[in-house]
Amino acid sequence: MLQYFPNHRYRSAFCKNSTPRLEYVCHVGADASHMPRSMHEHDYLCEVVLITQGAGIYMIDGQRYTAQKGDLIFYNSHTVHDEFGGSGSNLATYCIAINGLRIEGLPVDHLLPDGYCPIQPTKQHFSEILNLFAAIEQEAKAHAEIANYLTMALAAKLTALLREEGVKQRQQTPTLAAKARAFIDKNYKENIRLGDIAAATHTNAYYLSHLFKAEIGLSPMKYVILRRIGEAQNLLINTDMTITQIAAQVGYNNSNYFQNVFKGALGMTPGEYRRKWTV
Repeated sequence: MLQYFPNHRYRSAFCKNSTPRLEYVCHVGADASHMPRSMHEHDYLCEVVLITQGAGIYMIDGQRYTAQKGDLIFYNSHTVHDEFGGSGSNLATYCIAINGLRIEGLPVDHLLPDGYCPIQPTKQHFSEILNLFAAIEQEAKAHAEIANYLTMALAAKLTALLREEGVKQRQQTPTLAAKARAFIDKNYKENIRLGDIAAATHTNAYYLSHLFKAEIGLSPMKYVILRRIGEAQNLLINTDMTITQIAAQVGYNNSNYFQNVFKGALGMTPGEYRRKWTV
């Protein structure tokens, strides 16, 4: 029999007095319809997605990525993303959200260091990481404390994995389209028009629309709509706000118009969406 004695003089991945907490866990099988999510961000938590089957296309901070089985997807706090930005092939995923995360050297609720690609392969670590996700899902149903400790273990594992094997991303100078997207992300709740976006980027509206569509895949005003719908989805799932209150919160003064836009984007009304995707 072999006994192993760990070195207890290790340096913790977490800041002192930091207690990360599991906000939620989600497991979507390949046989289930994916929850449609438009462009959105989270203010006070980070998300980690593990692809367990298939492949899909994801939009993250204005860039498109392809992810496949065995890949992790990291969404730091304030990372704008479309969780299912394209049709996947038998796509199955786990997703966890963590808040109160304080990793040494990183901003609050950040797990992915600056300069690293948001898509990271697990390689030989896939089974171990998959087992942690599955255990978190199982314990979250009845034992919140155990689920939280498992979440801390997963965060520590992923932090070590990124430091030792993380794939870095080539840094690029922000493009005109990226600057326009940043302006929209900051002001989408306001009554902004194409002319406002063009003025903010000091360019011609027609030229900006062409560049934006070529790089982002959407027109600037379509991106505005999807940012509003994405934030509305967050509020529908995570708050008890009324539909009228949510409409006003995301920039629509007319609740009926908001509901029509929402249904046009997702194929269901806000009320139907809330009933379908909340317990």
